[in-house]
Amino acid sequence: MAGAPLDVSSILARFDGVARIFPLPSLVLFPDIFVPLKIFEPRYVSMVQDALADDELIAIALLRPGWEEDYNGNPSIQPVVCLGKILKYKELPSGEYDILLYGIARAQIEEEIASEPYRKARVRVLEELAPLSEADRIAARMRRALELVPGRQSMIWELRRMANQLRGVDASAGRYADAVANAGDLQPEDRYKVLAETDVLKRFDELIVMLESKARDGAPTAPDVTDPRRN
Repeated sequence: MAGAPLDVSSILARFDGVARIFPLPSLVLFPDIFVPLKIFEPRYVSMVQDALADDELIAIALLRPGWEEDYNGNPSIQPVVCLGKILKYKELPSGEYDILLYGIARAQIEEEIASEPYRKARVRVLEELAPLSEADRIAARMRRALELVPGRQSMIWELRRMANQLRGVDASAGRYADAVANAGDLQPEDRYKVLAETDVLKRFDELIVMLESKARDGAPTAPDVTDPRRN
């Protein structure tokens, strides 16, 4: 992560509002989270090539239940996505790509745009709601959320360190909720609920309910699905 800090504000200021959509069945990308992806399906190889030639941005969208019936077409997707920036890439001899994607912002799909060979949508970047009047309550929720993932705290701190190093500044408290959700072995649908909530206090509250329920059940919640990077 060496080099000049990533200026997310400038990236978003230059963003024209039209996002390349990469729908996946079980991956929810959060802001400040890094995810490696192998891109092999021809339409998504084209998507990566177009992104690399332009703003290097791709929006990860979660497919709605029932996506299997229309995977090769345009299955329904959840309306809140995460814009990701390609930090690194490698083109393989086969023409496929390995990329490292970094989440930079939540966004709401306003409308899909007719596009081939991959999907595009006009999106609105979402701002977080975390008023100073709620700072103490948010801090208390953050402590509780971290208590509920004792075996994952080192992973969370390392993700935060990497993100802070990349951006050059610390992010909002909401990013800690995102990091806990990412590390918490939650089902994709629950991770999506965390992604879709812009009110940071409510985000922590929903996350805590999920983690407490998981702790009570004592059962694994990691989804038994195919590789979430499938494309």
